[in-house]
Amino acid sequence: MAEHEHACEHEHPHGPTGDVGCRLSGSASELVRFSVTAPDDLLRCFDEQIARRGDVANRSEAVRDLIRASIAKEQMRTPDEQVIGSLTMIYDHHTGDLTRRLDEVQHDYTDEIVSTMHVHLDHHNCLEILALKGRGERVYELADRLLGLRGVKHGELTCAATEQSLGL
Repeated sequence: MAEHEHACEHEHPHGPTGDVGCRLSGSASELVRFSVTAPDDLLRCFDEQIARRGDVANRSEAVRDLIRASIAKEQMRTPDEQVIGSLTMIYDHHTGDLTRRLDEVQHDYTDEIVSTMHVHLDHHNCLEILALKGRGERVYELADRLLGLRGVKHGELTCAATEQSLGL
């Protein structure tokens, strides 16, 4: 974890796990250097994406953009509203007992899961799409639990609507 010695301008104290629950104050703060380990091919693809976009000066700024987008997405969660959305996951079903753990988590959320689609992409990788509906808190909790499992390579929760936005 990165260490820094600036006076924090966030709305909470720094905890031992970093800035969980962080809400930025909007004013500039001291830059903190930290390292990230990534496979060479992943980093090469990231650098190519940065070059194609042309609107990012360097890798550090691109990572800062990703962090800001993640924080903004988190702040848009609506835990007390009814939401409708989809969770898309790509995972390696050969990773440990991932298939059993995915099923176990999904069985805890049968009221929120409307439908699932499972596609075998190749010998190792599967695509799973879950149609979800329910109280935001439960839907986000389900997504966090599934996407946090070791072996899930990529995933994204997209909340397409709320009861309020549909006029229900």
